[in-house]
Amino acid sequence: MASTNYSIYAIPAYFILSMLPHYYATSIIQAANNGHRNNSNPHSLGWHEKIQKSIPAKTFGRYERAKRAHENGMESMALFCASIILGNMAGQPAIGLNVNAGLFLAFRVIYTVAYIYTESEKYSSMRSVIWGLATGICLWQIYRSGQVFASRSGKWKIT
Repeated sequence: MASTNYSIYAIPAYFILSMLPHYYATSIIQAANNGHRNNSNPHSLGWHEKIQKSIPAKTFGRYERAKRAHENGMESMALFCASIILGNMAGQPAIGLNVNAGLFLAFRVIYTVAYIYTESEKYSSMRSVIWGLATGICLWQIYRSGQVFASRSGKWKIT
């Protein structure tokens, strides 16, 4: 019995998921800075130093972690997209693609929350494990796709 393939929809879902920490970081700064943020040059050193001095260290730390969680999401997007696209090109079963996409998204949600809210060094390595699991899903999907392509004995016919 064939199941419906929803894996391609995981790509825009992941993009939205990766943008959420950016919006959260912006809201942290606005809330701590009387509703003000520098949208014309938000990455300038002067602005960064100004907000670091004007808000509590704990709040600034959460802002930095949210910003970094967003950046990490964007950095991981290419690998995730490649794994989904290659899996579909290889004609892998929809159930496997759906499960892998769902697990990846679930791990990334957990990772993002852990990244933003984990303040202690003691527990910070847990997010690295979660990141590794999510990345491993993508690498496994790409490996499985490579096996399919290799088994076609040079007949690179895309299904």
